[in-house]
Amino acid sequence: MSKAVDILKFIGSSAQVLFEKHEAEGLIARILDLCIQATGADRGTLFFDPQFQRELHLKYLNSYIATGIRNQTIMINTDQGIAGKVFRSQKSHYTNNALQDPDFYEGVDSKTGYRTEKLLAVPLHWQDGKVMGVIEVLNKQDGDFDANDQHALEALSMLATIAFDNFELHQKSEDSESALEHRKNIWRKSIASVSLKSKSAELQKIYDHIGDFGRSDSNILITGESGCGKEVIARLAHHHSDRKEGPFIAINCAAIPESLFEAELFGVVKGAATGTMPRQGQIELAHRGTLFLDEIGEMPIEMQAKLLRVLQERKVQRLGSNEPPRSVDFRLVCATNKNIEQQIQNEKFREDLYYRINVVNLVLPALRERKGDIPDLSAVILEQLHQKRGWKRRAISNEAMERIIDYNWPGNIRELENKLEAACLSAADRIELLPEDFQFKNRPSLSVVSSAPVSSEDPFKRFETMSLKEAREVFEGEMISRVIQNSLGNKSEAARRLGLSREGLRKILTKKAA
Repeated sequence: MSKAVDILKFIGSSAQVLFEKHEAEGLIARILDLCIQATGADRGTLFFDPQFQRELHLKYLNSYIATGIRNQTIMINTDQGIAGKVFRSQKSHYTNNALQDPDFYEGVDSKTGYRTEKLLAVPLHWQDGKVMGVIEVLNKQDGDFDANDQHALEALSMLATIAFDNFELHQKSEDSESALEHRKNIWRKSIASVSLKSKSAELQKIYDHIGDFGRSDSNILITGESGCGKEVIARLAHHHSDRKEGPFIAINCAAIPESLFEAELFGVVKGAATGTMPRQGQIELAHRGTLFLDEIGEMPIEMQAKLLRVLQERKVQRLGSNEPPRSVDFRLVCATNKNIEQQIQNEKFREDLYYRINVVNLVLPALRERKGDIPDLSAVILEQLHQKRGWKRRAISNEAMERIIDYNWPGNIRELENKLEAACLSAADRIELLPEDFQFKNRPSLSVVSSAPVSSEDPFKRFETMSLKEAREVFEGEMISRVIQNSLGNKSEAARRLGLSREGLRKILTKKAA
């Protein structure tokens, strides 16, 4: 296929194929096949930047798909080879004497056993112009690569860009719908299993009226210490409301940088800032459902005024939009562990917004004020660890339960979850959790591994009867457990202190608890 007109005819006939419905791998394979056919090449490779967020390019390229090398993966640095040069410069390049080309990298041939003599590579872009990868074809079978081949491959690259963007839009739509329904089913089952029985009269009163609160559609403000279960109450209110078939959108106001708050809540239009893609805000996503604003006391004062306006007008406008505001219908539930009235006095919270969100005020007791619920809560948490992670079902000894109840629980239910998880790790193969499996700050001398007394003069004495492998496993389990405890259950922080990735820590925990 050497004539330009033949190439154009081929590309025209290929265009429809690229826009047929494909799975991701099928689409990519079809693109590469067309590139090889259009140029008469022997084989080809489609390199991708492994970072698909379009914000930060890593320093290497991966062969997502390559012909002729079976399941091998080619990885090159972006400063290596002709593909790396094309990726960096975003300019096409071809050579018919690869070994004499100063940019050619022989390391790939050494790995695959293939001999590259001729090579043509073109950049592959997103529609916003940022480079996503490189299309590379090798060893034209009839003659040399020329400008016509380069133009053909560049044209296919542009078609591929549109096809990828089209695929991404459809995929996002399908994924968002299926993922939303999946999440809704999961939390429906989870919230339906929550016991509405408590030995705390204060909490039981809330449980008794949760149906009334849910059906009222009035704004709710849930107050209480951090970790005492405010989101569970918010989800219960949604579950018992006429909006239960709609979305439940939860936002932690303390976790959103102030500069991103407006875009997160209200959404943004394409081009509002350089490289910005259009997306709905969380308020729009909550349409016909419930919007849960956790840690409302952390919301910037400027955003409070804008939220108040939305509550008054029931309309929202995306950041950078010139269109009329969109009508929204949602029920607002807020939660905080702060004294909002004190914040009003300190001019950190708007008084008019406080009155708007505080129609129904639910005050949750701390765990230390409802210790009678601890045995049942512990049983539920242990069952969740079994169901979600596949860990052994475990019971708590009477002595251990006495110690748990005796503790003050400053971190409330969240801390109880973390302590029980760490105790399961400490117990290893044991089914029953014992007192020594629990570490509390007021009793730091207790071992999380063995109930036998350990001499402060010889901390290694308990390892004398163990093999090196056994001692290593025991020490590793104890160290991980201690670091998790000292990190207040924050797995990311614990992983950082241990010099592990969060996924690496998760795998170790799963293996030890299995």
